[in-house]
Amino acid sequence: MARAVNGFRIACHRAALVLGGRTVLGPLDLDIPAGSRLLLLGPNGAGKTQLLKLLGGERWPTPTARGDEYRHYYSADGALVETTEALPRIEFIGGERQDKYYRYDWNFTVQRVVSTGVHNTVRPIVRLKPAERSRVRALLKRFSLERLARRRFLTLSYGEKRRVLIARALAGNPALILLDEVHNGLDTQTRRVLDRELCRLAQRGTTLVMAAHRVDDVSSLFGRAVVLRDGQIEYDGPLADAPQHWLTLEGQGASCALPSIASSEQPLLELRDAWLYRDYRPVIRGLDWTVGAGEHWAILGANGSGKSTLLQAVYGLLPFASRGQVRRRGYELGVHIEEWRRRLGFVSPELQTEYLDDLSVEEFVVSGERLSFGLLRRATAAERRRAHAALELVGFSGSFGASVRILSYGQRRLVLFARALVLKPEALLLDEPLTGLDAPFRAQVRALLSSLAQSGVQLLVAAHHATDLCPEIGHLLEIRNGRGRILLRNAVAKSRVDRHSPIRR
Repeated sequence: MARAVNGFRIACHRAALVLGGRTVLGPLDLDIPAGSRLLLLGPNGAGKTQLLKLLGGERWPTPTARGDEYRHYYSADGALVETTEALPRIEFIGGERQDKYYRYDWNFTVQRVVSTGVHNTVRPIVRLKPAERSRVRALLKRFSLERLARRRFLTLSYGEKRRVLIARALAGNPALILLDEVHNGLDTQTRRVLDRELCRLAQRGTTLVMAAHRVDDVSSLFGRAVVLRDGQIEYDGPLADAPQHWLTLEGQGASCALPSIASSEQPLLELRDAWLYRDYRPVIRGLDWTVGAGEHWAILGANGSGKSTLLQAVYGLLPFASRGQVRRRGYELGVHIEEWRRRLGFVSPELQTEYLDDLSVEEFVVSGERLSFGLLRRATAAERRRAHAALELVGFSGSFGASVRILSYGQRRLVLFARALVLKPEALLLDEPLTGLDAPFRAQVRALLSSLAQSGVQLLVAAHHATDLCPEIGHLLEIRNGRGRILLRNAVAKSRVDRHSPIRR
């Protein structure tokens, strides 16, 4: 029996995007048949996210003097579909869309967020029919969201939010699904569920377009690849023949010698019977954990286990419960927590989300030196020099005067790294630090982390991928069911990360 096709065909001719006076995409010609699966590859800043926005109707092709540019949608039988009719059947899943919920304070319950996917509305304004409610309940079950159904969306972890938005996208009858680094932040089990759902969509004939940076994010469903570079199509053909160095992590990257920082024999952190709460519920209970001098740690756990909460509490963004003991090196009670935070660097998806001001790259990094969100006064010449040095250290090659808002997700991650390093911290707290980076950049940043560790900067890294950890990390804290389990031997820790990693062998 022939496979039924309910997806859209998308045809673009001389389509280009000009943002802020700069051409970020095209002009390009691209035809995606109905029911096909297309993979977008390319380096950070190549234009993958902008192309997805163009394909999804979020951006229109920039008009030209010739006036012959277009982006058209067609049904499976070849009939032209008006854009206004197509948009309700297009779903977009990615980091920027996820960040919008924070930006606009869309803090509905999980069940209501998934319900909005039935009719592809932003707010839950349509009363669902019994069959539609059953569909929502089934998706909550498939993505292990039943226990979170009454939780508010913005109280969830990054990975839990991503699971909710994937379930939302599947709640309706989409003809086109656009996936922008959709696997980011997902634990092993959720990635397996997502891959099964993509197979179901393929069998239904839904058109799928996915951008990816990791080889383990690519399933056998995707046979065609488009490689972008500088907004232009560099390759369009079979995935097997496509240049894939943007996916494959090749080695560790070239490390560099950095000046050593003053060492201390005191532990960086000591926790005794530490408890952490979010929204009046315990997330981590009775944790005993000592981060000794010079030690580098990986923190492992499923989505929602408490990894991000723990790093935020260590940094001082969240308080530990009054019970138990918390000791921070060189920090005494009664001193403002800002003095502790000035000695640390912090990188996380949530912190990247919170930067909503229209800052330049340079201002963004300077704000890290001031521990601020935005700048109340202009940066000094000395602050700019230090910001430029931090940006060069992480390998950022874009314009320092460009707005952070127009950067790709991966480029913003590099700038966030520079912001964390501008104070020359004695420790780095890193939550999924390599999310959104292409393979060469991941190798480069891993090498940078190795150099920092060798110089005396301690690393505390929460990650789902074994390949995100540099060799200097020799200790593992595993969080499961609200409890922490410490593994101290390097070989044991590495094997535990490998066993929980989503990487397919």
